[in-house]
Amino acid sequence: MKNNSRKQLIDPFHNISYGDVSNEELTHFVGDMSMPIFVECIGISHPNPDYFIERKHSDYFIFEYVLSGVGYIVCDNRTFTVKQDDLYILSEGTRHKYWSDKTDPYEKIWINIHSSIISEILRAYGLSDRIVFKNSNCKALFFELFQLAKTTTFNEEVCYVAAEIIFKIINRLAQNEHKVIHASNIAKATKALLDDNIYGNITVEAIAEQLLVSKAQVINEFKKYYRTTPYAYYIDSKMDIAKNILVTSSLRIGEIAELLGFCEQNYFSYLFKKKSGESPELYRKRVHSTPPP
Repeated sequence: MKNNSRKQLIDPFHNISYGDVSNEELTHFVGDMSMPIFVECIGISHPNPDYFIERKHSDYFIFEYVLSGVGYIVCDNRTFTVKQDDLYILSEGTRHKYWSDKTDPYEKIWINIHSSIISEILRAYGLSDRIVFKNSNCKALFFELFQLAKTTTFNEEVCYVAAEIIFKIINRLAQNEHKVIHASNIAKATKALLDDNIYGNITVEAIAEQLLVSKAQVINEFKKYYRTTPYAYYIDSKMDIAKNILVTSSLRIGEIAELLGFCEQNYFSYLFKKKSGESPELYRKRVHSTPPP
C-alpha cells in the first residue's frame, strides 16, 4: 500500500504513539516476511514541529538519515541530538521516542526492516552498541532507498536491492568509525581530555598547553578526524548529558548546571536553549508529558 501522507495515527495494540505525522510520505510493502531482509516501509518525514513517534517495543530495525534541521532521540534511557548528515539506527526490541525540534524541525529519510541477520552484521562491524552516527555521508544511499520505494510495493521485488544498499550504509558507517579509531595522537588526546573534564571545565588553550602544541593545531587535528571543533563537541556532549539528566532525574536546573561545570545557571540555560530550541524547564516538561491520544 502506497501512501502520500498520513495523519495522526492510533496503534490498536497500544505499542506506538504518534504526534502529527501528516507531513510524511511513505510506501508500505507486502510479501514474504521470511526473507532475510523484509522491507516494512520506506519514507520521508518533512519538517513538522509537532512530529514525534514513540514505541514501547520496536518490532523492526529503523534506519533514519537527517537531511536538515534538528531532532531528538531517547532510546533505552540514552538521549541524543541529531542534525544534518547524522544517521541513527534503532534496533528491534528497543523502547524509544524521537521527535522534531520545535524551532528547527528535522527532515529525514528512513527505512523500517524486519531482519534475522542485521544484528549479527552490526555486531561483526563493532556497531551494535551505537545508536547515532555523526556526519555519516550516507545521503546518496538513502535517496537510493527512497527512489526504490517508488518502483513497487512488493517486498520480493525490492528486498535484494534494499539489502545491498543497507549493507553499503553499514559498511560506510564502519569505515567512518575506522577513520576515527585511527585518529592522530593530538586528536585522540584532545578528545580524551574533553571527555575526562565533561563534568568540569577545560579550554582549548589549556589542552594545547598540556599537549605542547598550538591552539590552531589542536582545532585543525580535531576537526580533521572528528569533523567538528573541540568546543562544539564539548558543549554538545554536555547538553546531551543534560538532556539525559533532565529526563531521568529530579535534579533542579541549577544543580544540573553545577554538575556539568557551569558557574552560572543562566549561561547553562542560554546554551541549552540555543542548542535545543527550548529552555531546560520546557524540555523536561515536554518529554515527561503524556503523548496525545
